[in-house]
Amino acid sequence: MDKGRTWFALALLMAVAASAACDGGRRYRDQMAVIAVGSDGSLGFEAGVQVSLPDTIAVGRAALIKIRTYGGGCLIRDPQRGGKTFVNVKGREAVIVPWDRIDLGPTSPTVNWNCTDVLTYWTREVPVVFHERGTATVTIRGISNDTYPSKLIEVVFRLEVV
Repeated sequence: MDKGRTWFALALLMAVAASAACDGGRRYRDQMAVIAVGSDGSLGFEAGVQVSLPDTIAVGRAALIKIRTYGGGCLIRDPQRGGKTFVNVKGREAVIVPWDRIDLGPTSPTVNWNCTDVLTYWTREVPVVFHERGTATVTIRGISNDTYPSKLIEVVFRLEVV
């Protein structure tokens, strides 16, 4: 192996080691966020999907849509590490999909790992801009933990763009 390749291999090895050290050698998986839990109210949260949006917005102006998502000790909502919310607007239709990142624990199989199961929620504030007047549709996609196994759901809201 020549010197250039050796240095490249060493640099690559150091970069991998540094990135593992930065996150504690943990493994993560992205998943669609949970937007509905506890339909019977037994978890202490309001049942169903909790979304707040205006009835009317001005064309070309951002409407702030608030979506409650749920998680626990293993879910990370930090936008730098997962936890992003994707918005796609075409005409008078918007689709919003919040995502979370799950901490799967250390990469070492010898470390005993468990996660606290403290249920909590976050309110995501998502700006959406429509550039056409009329009735607009906002679809929010996520996971419902009301059933086992969890299932993908989508809820649809309408608002007027004036």
